[in-house]
Amino acid sequence: MSGSRAFWVTAAVFSAQLCDEMWYNPNMMKKKKAGSGGLYFYAVLITFISVILLFVSLFFAFRGKDEKVEKDEKEEEVEETIEAAPDEGDLFRSKLKEMAQSGYSMLQILKSFFPDDIVLTDEGRFWFFDVDDSLKKNSLKEEGFIRNDDGTVDYVENGVSKGKKGIDISKYNGEVDWEQVYASGVRFAYIRAGVRGYASGAIVKDDFFDDNITNAAAAGLETGTYFFSQAVDEEEARKEADFVLECVKDKKISCPIAYDLEKIENYDSPPRTKDLSKEQMTKNAIAFCERIKEAGYTPIIYGNIKTFMMLTELSELEGYQKWFADYISDDDHLPYYPYEMSIWQYSEKGSVPGVEGNCDLNIGFFEGE
Repeated sequence: MSGSRAFWVTAAVFSAQLCDEMWYNPNMMKKKKAGSGGLYFYAVLITFISVILLFVSLFFAFRGKDEKVEKDEKEEEVEETIEAAPDEGDLFRSKLKEMAQSGYSMLQILKSFFPDDIVLTDEGRFWFFDVDDSLKKNSLKEEGFIRNDDGTVDYVENGVSKGKKGIDISKYNGEVDWEQVYASGVRFAYIRAGVRGYASGAIVKDDFFDDNITNAAAAGLETGTYFFSQAVDEEEARKEADFVLECVKDKKISCPIAYDLEKIENYDSPPRTKDLSKEQMTKNAIAFCERIKEAGYTPIIYGNIKTFMMLTELSELEGYQKWFADYISDDDHLPYYPYEMSIWQYSEKGSVPGVEGNCDLNIGFFEGE
């Protein structure tokens, strides 16, 4: 019973008791006969008030009962709605089961369930990274990406292609017919300049670099170069940059020069960079890029999701362009990378006329020099 309703009932009971006391108590009756007529007036007045209070209390009591019934009915309706609704746990299990039966990997499933995180796997465990809102995001829209019948990816805005078709090549691709490559629609090519051995530390020039860079440019392609780094400090990184600058001397270079930084996954002996800290890896990348800039070229950092999430401090590399490697499945056509990038390498199994076997496929969003 509410406080107001209790008040009315109590008042009515009290008044009724007082009335009873006045009319039926012998002593009170004697006083009435001996006293003035005013006492009768008060007795009648109190009786009248008591009757009103009684009716008021009964009104509130019945109304409160109706309200309680209505409230109980609403609560019952809410409970029935909740019971009829599917449990979140059931929805989760159902979706998880459906994705697993459809052949999705555990990494793909986790990416789906955690869209606001960057999820990756390394050394037998899963890693989750928050998206850094202080870093520049790429402006690429999901609806802009198109997967062509030949497996290549294009990016279209307002019916106009905004992405350049590109490949990257090393000695493992053998001799390339660059005229055919250009005729197929490829517009830029990255030619490997060399590598530093992950165990020996020796710098080795790519056997096909000179021919590839010269012939690709002659065929009309924009050309760039990259170096696979295994520098352990800034001095070695600068030496790698100096090596590349020597390689491109007197060559036509129209694309940014790339610092290739990757984690060695499978090896016979531990790579020399195995225990290098993120801080040192980042310093090495900066040292290489700054040396390239000093020579008048534009630097770019090549890597995959592990490079930018686990090997380096991405916030320290904000001033450099990024070449992001993320190989997509047959049904996919989106890069798994929220930050700004100039090139996306989306396949290592591309087929391009003029190139024997598979080669890496890229789409570029950079401006030529």
